[in-house]
Amino acid sequence: MELPEHLKANRKRLGLSQEDVAHAIFVSRQTMSSWENGKTYPDVQSLMLLSRLFGVSIDELVKGDVVSMKEMVSKDAVVMERMAVGSVMLILMGIACMVGLNAVWKDPAPIPYMSTGSLAGIAAMVAFWIPSLVLSVRIERIKKSHDLVTYREISAFMDGEDIPEDSEALSRRNPWMSNLTKLICGAGIGLIIAFVLTLIVNALR
Repeated sequence: MELPEHLKANRKRLGLSQEDVAHAIFVSRQTMSSWENGKTYPDVQSLMLLSRLFGVSIDELVKGDVVSMKEMVSKDAVVMERMAVGSVMLILMGIACMVGLNAVWKDPAPIPYMSTGSLAGIAAMVAFWIPSLVLSVRIERIKKSHDLVTYREISAFMDGEDIPEDSEALSRRNPWMSNLTKLICGAGIGLIIAFVLTLIVNALR
C-alpha cells in the first residue's frame, strides 16, 4: 500500500504534525498514526477530508492501492465463503452422526439415561463442531486483519459506484453468510445440550 508514504509526505510538505492533521479531519492522533504505519486504512470520508487538507486528489493519495484492494477483497471473500460452507457442512455431518449413532447403538452406557450410541453421537458431534468453530474464528480473523469494509467502499467510490451503506463486508457479498457464521459458534453446543435433554426427558417418561 502506498497511502502511508503519501500521507507522511504531504503532512511534512505542509509542516503539520500527526496531531494537526488528526484534529483537522476529526480523528484521533492514534488513528492518524495507524494510517501512516499501514495498520489500518482511512474510509472514503476521511480520504476526502485528507485530499482537501493536502490540496491533492483522492486518486493521488490512493494511487496504486485500488488494484491491490480489489484483489484482496475478491480473494478474501472467496476464502471466507468456502470456510463458511465448510463450517455448515461440518455441523450437518455432526448432527447426522449424533442422531444416527443414537438410533442404531442402543447398548446401555455407564451414564444414567444414556446409551452407548448417544455418548458416541455426542463425541462425534463435538469432533465435527471443533473444526467448524476453528473455521468460524478464522473468518473473523480475516475480516479483522484486512479492513475489507473500507477497501470495498474505496473501490466502489473510485469506480463511480454507489457506496454500500451497511458495515459488514460479508453481508455485502452474501447476506446469509454473515449471520450464518455468527450462529455456527453456538450451534454445536446448543444442539448437544438439546440432544442430551431430549434423551433424559424421554427416559423419564
